Amino acid sequence: MFKLGVITDEISSDIGKALNVARSLDLECIELREGWARNIKDFGDVDLRRVRRIAESAGLEVVCISSPLFKCNVNDERTVKEHLRFLRRVTEIAKFLDAEFVRGFAFWKIGSVDQHWTMIIERINEAVDICVSEGVILALENEHATFVGMGKEAYQLAKAVDSRSFNILWDPGNAFAAREKPFPDGYLHVRDRMVHMHIKDATLDSSTGKSRFVAVGKGEIDYRGQLGSLVEDRYPGCVSIETHYRVRDDGEKSTRETYEGIVEILKELNLR
Repeated sequence: MFKLGVITDEISSDIGKALNVARSLDLECIELREGWARNIKDFGDVDLRRVRRIAESAGLEVVCISSPLFKCNVNDERTVKEHLRFLRRVTEIAKFLDAEFVRGFAFWKIGSVDQHWTMIIERINEAVDICVSEGVILALENEHATFVGMGKEAYQLAKAVDSRSFNILWDPGNAFAAREKPFPDGYLHVRDRMVHMHIKDATLDSSTGKSRFVAVGKGEIDYRGQLGSLVEDRYPGCVSIETHYRVRDDGEKSTRETYEGIVEILKELNLR
C-alpha cells in the first residue's frame, strides 16, 4: 500500500502547524516546498535543523524537496545557470533531511517543444549529473504550463534522458489541465518511471474553458481507478496531497476536505 502525505505549505506556511495537522490526519510523509515565508531552496542550516527536529517529533518522513528547478525559460542562459547553482544547495537539503527526491520541471512552454527539444534534454542532463554526483533522484513533475504537461510527454523525456537518477513525479491534476485524460491514459505512460505522486482533483469550468481545482472526489479525474491501480501495481511510494484550492482561504480546511475525499475512495475500494 502506498503512503499518504502532504505538501506542507498547502496547509500553512508555518511548518510546525502544518506538521501538527499532518500528524492529526495520520499521514506518513511530507513534501517541502515553502515554509516560514521562504522557498525551501533558501533555507539555512538553522531552518533545516528546526525542520528535522519537528518532523522527527511528529514521526513524519520527508520524502521530497520540491524545488522550483527549471521553472524558467530554457533559452535564458543566465537563469538556467542560477537554477543549476541552487540545485546543489537543494541536493544538500535533501540529504540532510534524508529525502530521496528533488522535484524539477521542464521549462516554461514558449514556442514548440520540437524547436527546443535538444536544448531541454541538454539542460536536464546537466541537472541529472549534479543529482547523480550527490546521490539523489531528480523527479520531473508534469506541469501544464511547461513543455511537459502530460504523462505521455513525461515518459518521452524520461526515455530521452535515460538515467536511473531521473524519474517522474506524476501529477494527474496537472495532466488534466494539459487536456490529457489522467487515468488511465496518462498513468499508463508514467507508471514504470513514477517515483512520487501529487493528488488534487479538477473539473473543467464551462464558462472559462479552463480547469478548476476541487476536493478529491468532486472533480472529473478517475481517482478510484488511479488509486486502485497504485495498489495493483504495488507502488510503494508516497502520494502527496496538494489541494490547490482554498475553503474560505483556509489551507487546513481545504486539506482536510481533500483528505476526507481520499479516505472515502479508499473505503469504497476496501483499502482503508
